[in-house]
Amino acid sequence: MSVGWKRFAIAGDIAKVDTGILPGSREAADVSLSYSGGKWSTRLQVAADRATGDQPRLLGNGDAYSVDLGGSYSLTRNLELTGGMRYRLQRDRLEPIADDRRDAQAVYIGTAFKF
Repeated sequence: MSVGWKRFAIAGDIAKVDTGILPGSREAADVSLSYSGGKWSTRLQVAADRATGDQPRLLGNGDAYSVDLGGSYSLTRNLELTGGMRYRLQRDRLEPIADDRRDAQAVYIGTAFKF
């Protein structure tokens, strides 16, 4: 669902995946707020995802929360420069002790084409 007013918009989404008797059922929700100016736009998105039911710890990914802050600047009518940062926190997950990577944190820069 999305509601807009002047140059602001707020959107929300709720999802539920029910796998029946098999493990892997999940619930997710996210809310985003965006603003569009003349040549630029920004957005903030917050999301949560959790396992439902009884799942073995090896199969279930546990709870996950994420925040995404990004924006774009219009270079031409059909081309935009985009960028932002994303952070994701995942709980109750089995990880190797020696793994120093931070896959859940990202800074991105790119382009977007409109047709």
